[in-house]
Amino acid sequence: MGNILSSKPAIKSPLTISSDTVIPLHRFDDTPINRKVIVEFTMRFDDVLNPDKLRLSLEKLLSRRDWRKLGARLRLTGDGKLEYHIPDSFSEKRPAFAYSHIEHNVEIARHPTGCRLPRAAAKPAVLSDPEEFAPLLRRWGAPRRLSDYLYIDAPQLSLHIVSFTDATIVSLSWPHTLLDAMGRKELLDAWIAVLEGRDDDVKPLYGVLQDPLESLGTDPQEPYVLAHRRLAPIQALIFAISYIWTTLFWSRGEDTRMVCVPAAHVQSLHKGALDYLASQTAEDEKVKPFVSEGDVLSGWVTRLALRHLQHTEQTVSIMNAFGMRSVLAKDLLPQTHAYVGNAVAGVWAFVSMRDLFTRPLGYVAAAVRQSIAEQGTRAQVEARAALDLAAWKRGKSAMYGDPVMVPVMISNWSKAKFFDTDFSAAVVRPGADPEKRANKIGRPSYIQPNGLINGMPTRNSFPIVGKDAAGNYWLSGTLQRGLWKQVQEEMDAEYYYLSGQLVKA
Repeated sequence: MGNILSSKPAIKSPLTISSDTVIPLHRFDDTPINRKVIVEFTMRFDDVLNPDKLRLSLEKLLSRRDWRKLGARLRLTGDGKLEYHIPDSFSEKRPAFAYSHIEHNVEIARHPTGCRLPRAAAKPAVLSDPEEFAPLLRRWGAPRRLSDYLYIDAPQLSLHIVSFTDATIVSLSWPHTLLDAMGRKELLDAWIAVLEGRDDDVKPLYGVLQDPLESLGTDPQEPYVLAHRRLAPIQALIFAISYIWTTLFWSRGEDTRMVCVPAAHVQSLHKGALDYLASQTAEDEKVKPFVSEGDVLSGWVTRLALRHLQHTEQTVSIMNAFGMRSVLAKDLLPQTHAYVGNAVAGVWAFVSMRDLFTRPLGYVAAAVRQSIAEQGTRAQVEARAALDLAAWKRGKSAMYGDPVMVPVMISNWSKAKFFDTDFSAAVVRPGADPEKRANKIGRPSYIQPNGLINGMPTRNSFPIVGKDAAGNYWLSGTLQRGLWKQVQEEMDAEYYYLSGQLVKA
C-alpha cells in the first residue's frame, strides 16, 4: 500500500518505438496558442458519399514516404518541447489517422440534430453554436485537448463521417500544432488528387525533417513599421490582465455562433465602401481605390462586436491572420511543394473607437487594406519575424498597440476556397436535386469550424470560412456572453436600411 499522502504518479508517455523517425516540431507549429487549440472542420454535402473511398484515399496519401509525417504521434520532451514520432509504416494497430463512421438510415431533415444544421437566409443571420452539433462533429471520446494526444499512441488527424440517406457530413480534426488553414487546403488538394486517381499530381511534402522557416527573421533589411507600437513588458502585462479579467469575470464568459451574410448584403457593403473611397480620391489620381470583400467584412464584424463600447475612447486593434506562403514562395516555401504546417503571422490595423463608429465603413476597410499592404511585404515579414524571434529567445512574445486597446481577431480563409472542395469522385448518388441547388454535386453546401479552446479566452475572434456557391459568406464569431442578440438587431436594422424597406433611426 502506498503512502496516502504521496502525490499521484506522473502520467508517462508511451515508449519510443525504435523504427520511428523522431523530429522536433517546427518553430511556427509549437507555439503557446497552437498548443491550446483543437480544430474541428465540418463539411455538409447534399449527396451520399462513399465513406470507404474517402478513407482509403486518405490512407493512401498518408502512406507516401513524405506525407507520412501527418501520421506522426505527438510527444513532450523532458524540457517541455513537442516532438513528432513518425511511424515507419502504418497498420491497423497504428493507423495514420483515427477513423469513425456512423450511418443513419434516414434523411438528414428527419434527424433531430442534422435537421438543425444552418441554411442561408435572405438577410444576415446569427445562427447556432457549433457545439450544438457535437454528435455530428466527432466520435465518442475524441481528443479535446493537447494532453489527450501526448500520453497514448494516437494519431493527430481524425476523420469522422456521418451518413444519411440523402447527405453526408465529413469532419476533420487535429491539434493546431499540426497545420493552419492553408495547410488544410494543401491536405485537401492532395487528398482529392488521390481520390480521383491523380497520384502524380500530389505535390511533395515540404519541411518533413528540417524547418524551412528556421531562418525567417535572421536577416532583416528594414525596420518593422509597427516597432514604435510595440508594448513594453509592463504594458503587455496590463493588456493581458485586462483582457482575461474582462472575458472571464466581468462579462461572465463567451458565446460562439455561426453567422451567414447573404451575397446581396456583402455586395451592398462592398459597393458602399468603394463609393466612399472613390469620393475621397482626387480625380487626377490614376489608381482607383481598392478594398476587398474580406477587408469590408473585417471592418463590418469589428463594428458589430464592439457596438456596446462605441462611446469609449479606446483604440481598436484589428488583427488579420496573414498567411505567409505566397510572400515566401520565392525563397523559403516554394509553390512546387506542399507545406502542411503553420505559416501565419499577424497584421494590425489601428483605428479609434470614435472613427470606427462615426466614419463610413469604407474608412475602416481601407485601414485594414493598408495594414495588409504595408505589413505583408517580404521585407516586413522578415522584420517582424526578427522582433518575434528575439522575444521568443527570451521566453516572451512581442505585442503591438496600447495596453488598453480592444482587440478583434480575423482569420479569413476565403483564399483557400473550401466551398470548392470536390469530393465528386466519392459520390454514390445525389441527395438534393442538382437543378435546385447552387452547389455542384460533391461540393459542400455548408462548412462549420469549431475550436476546442483550453484555458484561453477568444473573445472578438472571427474565422471567416469563405463564400459558398451562391455567394453567401459564412463565418464564426466569439463574443462576450449576451451580445449576440444585440448583433442580430444591428444586422436587421442595417439590412432593412440597405434594402430600402426601413429608414434606420
